[in-house]
Amino acid sequence: MRTRMWRRWLNLFALVSLLVGIVGSSVQAATTAARPELILSGASDLKVGTSSELSLTVANVPAETQVAITLPAGLETDVTALNQLNNANSDQFSAQLDATNLLITTYDAIPLKLAIPITAVTAGSYQLQARAGTLQSKLQVIATTESSGSAATSETEDSSSSVVVDQPSTSTQSTPDLSSSLESATAARASTAISLKADQSNGTSDFQTSFYYGGDFTLSGTVKDGLTEKLTFVLVAVSVSGNGPALKDRTLGTVNVTAEVSQNWKYVVPDSYLPDYSDSMVGTVYKFRLEARRSTNTDSGNASFNLAYIKGMIGITAPSLINFGEDLNVKETSAITYMGKIPTGDKSLAVEDTRVFPSGVKINGWQLTATLTKQMTGETTGTVLTDSLHYLNNGADSTLSSAAVTVASLATATPGKTTNISSKWDTKTGLAFKPKPGQPKVEKYAGTVTWTLQETLPNK
Repeated sequence: MRTRMWRRWLNLFALVSLLVGIVGSSVQAATTAARPELILSGASDLKVGTSSELSLTVANVPAETQVAITLPAGLETDVTALNQLNNANSDQFSAQLDATNLLITTYDAIPLKLAIPITAVTAGSYQLQARAGTLQSKLQVIATTESSGSAATSETEDSSSSVVVDQPSTSTQSTPDLSSSLESATAARASTAISLKADQSNGTSDFQTSFYYGGDFTLSGTVKDGLTEKLTFVLVAVSVSGNGPALKDRTLGTVNVTAEVSQNWKYVVPDSYLPDYSDSMVGTVYKFRLEARRSTNTDSGNASFNLAYIKGMIGITAPSLINFGEDLNVKETSAITYMGKIPTGDKSLAVEDTRVFPSGVKINGWQLTATLTKQMTGETTGTVLTDSLHYLNNGADSTLSSAAVTVASLATATPGKTTNISSKWDTKTGLAFKPKPGQPKVEKYAGTVTWTLQETLPNK
């Protein structure tokens, strides 16, 4: 690869052939292991007002490497156009603009080659520089107006796009170990990295698919930062398949984080942001990237997942009333457990799954939980029987509270099946009333339990 690159530079830039030859021979003599590469190349002669494309090549660097490309005043780039040009690699990088830099963050330790659109606003001679740790690459470009003709003179022969190292100008006979230099720089940056986790995701390299049936979409998770600062959460979407229209980036809100403290976050993405659910949208898949951006607008933490429009629904039915009896002994001196019963004609507690999935799609599982919304309270005196509502699961006793208690779950759902939960209730499983001896008074008591159904990530 380096021999072909050396020959191309020799043909185009005769004056830099000596430097390239020295670097190439040094690498071959020192080691055969792959070394980091950062190459900025492309059009060196621009026309004012006309968009051209530069090329950025990044290879043999760790994941989460950030490349900063300086943009001198007079040159502009368009991040949206950049993402469109490189759509096939959109799960491998992200791009943002700050005041003077285009920031590219890689997410996989694999070679990456990006096309970067660039437009000259005014004529002039510009030098672009790309940096990643101790790696840097420079490119000289000349921008001219259409009427003045080409300004490519002997200056363009000095243009170079090569891997160089921060080194004294008097030393050109050896090349330091770029691998160890880059690893050190990356380790230093990692101390202030942001760890972002979304419940819909299992990290940046392992996409999970959430299923959309219409309505609002809730995102939640945790974030941990190496710094005390304010982070802006931005949702970036790319259409992967189907008939879905392009979606604009959406700012969800900000989170004030404390250094090295894990914090929970939660945002509701309104249904107005997503295309309406319809038969024509079934099968459409969006790739979402949730970014935690610092004040410099840099993406320093992210989580990714897919969102697919699926035909059918998954939901629950629940009884409106569960009885524990109407003639209980309030003078009982020992603890007694009363199991709840659903009146005849009322709905069962069940999970209904009518979904239809395309072939090959991983199917999420589900989990049904119970939380206590209101303690058992006397309708006349207002007496509260604290911690008297429980859920038994084959004899395992859980006291209901504001914390969710698992009632039933499936690791992988069975589309088209209704799972009746309450049909299995007996003396060891179901909703239970366990008042403390001597606590109840002669009156009617009522409480409220909320049942919640959640999809869970599929088995890998």
